[in-house]
Amino acid sequence: MSLVQPTRRPTAAELLSGLAWPIRARGPARARGRSIGQALGPAIRAFLDEDVAHLDRLRPEPLGREAARRLALTFAAPIADLLPEVMAEIEGLAEGAGIPLADALILQLRRELAAPGTGPVVAGAAQPEDRSGGLEGCTTLAFTGADGRSLIAQTADLPGDMDGLGTVLDLDGDGPGGRSLAWAPLGQLGFLGLNQAGLAIGINMVVAPGWQVAPPPYLIVRHLLGLADADAAEAAIARLPRATSRCYTLADGTGHRMIETTIDSCRRLDPDPGLPQARLAHCNHYLHPDLAPLDRVPAWSSTRLRTARLDEIFAQSPWAEGAAGADDARAVLADHANAPLSICAHGRNSPRLGRTVASVILDPAARRMEVALGTACDTPFTTHRLEDASWNG
Repeated sequence: MSLVQPTRRPTAAELLSGLAWPIRARGPARARGRSIGQALGPAIRAFLDEDVAHLDRLRPEPLGREAARRLALTFAAPIADLLPEVMAEIEGLAEGAGIPLADALILQLRRELAAPGTGPVVAGAAQPEDRSGGLEGCTTLAFTGADGRSLIAQTADLPGDMDGLGTVLDLDGDGPGGRSLAWAPLGQLGFLGLNQAGLAIGINMVVAPGWQVAPPPYLIVRHLLGLADADAAEAAIARLPRATSRCYTLADGTGHRMIETTIDSCRRLDPDPGLPQARLAHCNHYLHPDLAPLDRVPAWSSTRLRTARLDEIFAQSPWAEGAAGADDARAVLADHANAPLSICAHGRNSPRLGRTVASVILDPAARRMEVALGTACDTPFTTHRLEDASWNG
């Protein structure tokens, strides 16, 4: 008597592997979300079935789907009140993917639901060790190229077995920013990207006390990509309540800056005029003296080791001569010094410890985003570009 073996369901990463990027979403906000949900629906549903979008691989104790839904829904009202166009996209995403709104919100709130430290999500409960700094984490560099254009180079380093789960989105916009290109984890509407107005945005995790039910930073990035320039983006970051802390890197035709935040403070970092190419670099600890005393990044994080490695790279040619370009930035993103605690992070065989799942070069003046959907050392970069009549490069 033969036993019929159950058919193995494809994983979310397997379902994504055959898709062509970017996913194009046109029309008003709800229609855009619906388009994304329809295009990514099978992978999104599989992802949610994989330990609640891999959340339970990160938490000290599993949360479970129903508890995650209840917690995610507590964020719905502030998102709808403060970012109505983003909430409309989330609602459309749920419709297109055939999932409840709560599940679509889970996908936007993975960081907040995974290990929220001291926030209301775990109010009254024993506080878990906050692993938010991760053994590896995002590394971001902003600089002025030889042609005078600001560039952002960033690794996207995430915990939770996120290999093969990145997406590239080409989104219409309702505001002065126009269309945008974005890289984001599966089902998430924001992480980093650039828009047709010539604004680019990168992001790094930083860890400070205090978490609240408010728009999460990645949805704030989605909102910022609808704005015209870095000044407008900086003002919006300062104005909006924020669920958790981050450092935002902003670049446009006027230059580049970094905005370090807690949930209730913002501090701006500008390039040192004495540094070649107006370099700014950030890992996962606070640099501004007002915020450094609040830092709660774990002592075992690789953030300071990566920062020291960047200093070594910048002391060498071509950075020391101020002659570096995009190729040199790609080499930085592929750097393995001090591995496994390196800029190009290949992980430590634990889902709780991050690894590089995407490597990105943003050229806002050219409206161009180069994306390697993995580690920069062994994954080819693909160029995505927004058309703009004012650009002749």
